[in-house]
Amino acid sequence: MRWNPVASRPINHQFSGIAAIRGAMMVMGSTYVTYALGLLASIIVARSLGPDDFGRYSYVVWLAGLLIMVGNNGLNATTIRFISESLGRQSPESARAVHGWARRRQYACLAVVALAFAALVPFVMPAGWEGRARVFVALTLAAAIPKALFMFDASVGKGYGRYGVEAATAVVMSAANIIAVLVLMRIGAGLVAYMALFAATSTGYAVSSRLLLRAGGLSPSRERLDPAILVRLRPHLFWTVILTVAYAFNNKSIETWLLNDLVGAAAVGYFAIAGALTKGGIEMLSAGLSTVLMPMMAHAFGEGRDQRAGGIMASAMRYYSFIGLLLGGIGVLVAAPAIHLLYGDDFAPVILPFQIMIAISGLTLADSALNALLSTTDNQRVRVIFIVISLAITAALAFALVPRYGLMGAVAAHTGSRLIVFIAIASGISRMMGMRLPLRELGRLLAAAFVASAVAAVLMATVPGQSTGWVAAVVYALVFAGSSLAFGAWRATDARQLLTFLAQYPRVHERWAGPIQRWAERRPEGN
Repeated sequence: MRWNPVASRPINHQFSGIAAIRGAMMVMGSTYVTYALGLLASIIVARSLGPDDFGRYSYVVWLAGLLIMVGNNGLNATTIRFISESLGRQSPESARAVHGWARRRQYACLAVVALAFAALVPFVMPAGWEGRARVFVALTLAAAIPKALFMFDASVGKGYGRYGVEAATAVVMSAANIIAVLVLMRIGAGLVAYMALFAATSTGYAVSSRLLLRAGGLSPSRERLDPAILVRLRPHLFWTVILTVAYAFNNKSIETWLLNDLVGAAAVGYFAIAGALTKGGIEMLSAGLSTVLMPMMAHAFGEGRDQRAGGIMASAMRYYSFIGLLLGGIGVLVAAPAIHLLYGDDFAPVILPFQIMIAISGLTLADSALNALLSTTDNQRVRVIFIVISLAITAALAFALVPRYGLMGAVAAHTGSRLIVFIAIASGISRMMGMRLPLRELGRLLAAAFVASAVAAVLMATVPGQSTGWVAAVVYALVFAGSSLAFGAWRATDARQLLTFLAQYPRVHERWAGPIQRWAERRPEGN
């Protein structure tokens, strides 16, 4: 019997605890595989095209992503919520009506976005490609529109609890893409060929996801939405649209456009590589914690236990900060040898931007816990305010710094905005919601990172060489972990959580349970 990732199952089964965990793991696994294959493909394309043409390729990829986010706006998140909610009320008819209502509006939004893009082409042409406007428009829209359709279909699948729509499509198309990239590299293809492959892969995503939805019987209807649903759906969509569009323009978009317009194509490529490596080094590796954090907070607030949710938020900030400081420090140390190894000497200008971006990303990773808190406490409006403030700060810094300092100005604008907004969100939540931030423990983690950095810096200074960065990264990780324990950054409750986790691995639990338990017994509960 063939495996069908969206084969029909009872509705209740799709939303059972085990099925939800399995679905989350499926999406996480496919995300890691997709990112790894995508990064490998990007490395091959970069080495094949060189800095200038890779910068133009990266610019088209960025622009297609921006069109996707603006075209889909808040429809994806709203579709997930209200399809799931309809199924929770045992009303599949309402779920299909929500599906149809959102799909019709997605088509209209994509048409408007395509027309607006065509009108703005003179202002968004890739640097050095001004004479090929028709090819640029055709390939960009051919990449953006099908991928937007896929992302909407994947959201519909999630709303129905059918995570295989996204997971199966992403893995299959990523594998097909890397094979095609290797073929193009082998025959010495140029920029247009790689851009055409990008568009063709997007079409494959759309076709695959639509076929999987049909195979699972997940079809929309043209029935009118229940007014009771519509009165709640429209405000949710309104705020989600603002949040999504603001984030789309805030996510390194202004810096990328200015670099292309004022500096040149190569700078766009360098900035894109630094951002992609930072995302892979920090955000992707912390995705597992994000998967369980929001449900835990939502459950606590649903029970009316605000203090417990605040405790979860405080613990999550410490965990995120530990992961961020650990991976950020490692990233700074291995940046030079890793980029020379992966991309070659032509991409050496990526090293310093990547080091700065991954360091700031690690330092502010705890904002994931703060955003989760805002989302689970019906404070979307507050989150919108913060993202709009972030956009304003980013724009001001970018327009002030990029014309004068080029690539490093873009890096400074991005990292400066992220740091300022992180401090603002943390301070705002502490005052508005009366929740205690774990400042003492965070300070101890920072002190541990400072000690580990000093040890690694001494090693780098006394033992020069390309391979020293790898050794220094290992030393940094060990010293940071040991110092965090010595400085009292962890609590007895953390040890018990670790023991619960290790119980899933009997051999490891048997080896380490005793020492961890003895350490926990010596720690005060509140420490």
